[in-house]
Amino acid sequence: MTTPLKVKVYEVRLISNSEALKYLKEYSERERSKTGTVPLLVQRVIEYLYKFVKIPPEKAEELREKLSSLNLKEETIVMLMNICPQSHDEIRPLLVLEEKVLEAEQLDRIANLLKEYCTE
Repeated sequence: MTTPLKVKVYEVRLISNSEALKYLKEYSERERSKTGTVPLLVQRVIEYLYKFVKIPPEKAEELREKLSSLNLKEETIVMLMNICPQSHDEIRPLLVLEEKVLEAEQLDRIANLLKEYCTE
């Protein structure tokens, strides 16, 4: 028999897969120290995220701040962090939510940041 997952919501915001992994790992450590177990759903989501995360969780916040400094929307930042595109052609479709067209120089800055932080 599984116990229901009880989570108190403090804030609602968009987060990348790397950030989700970081938060879930912290949550699972707290649960393990309190109850001795971690809910199965949390374990499975952590396993899934380990397979697909492309940015080390400890560097995700730093990358988010750098991408935010380029005045990109949160949705765009999360997509860039999750997908880690490497070229202008891969980046452009992810900028669909932006209300402006980014110049080649800005695309270069995004690509360079992603190359620096993404592991794949």
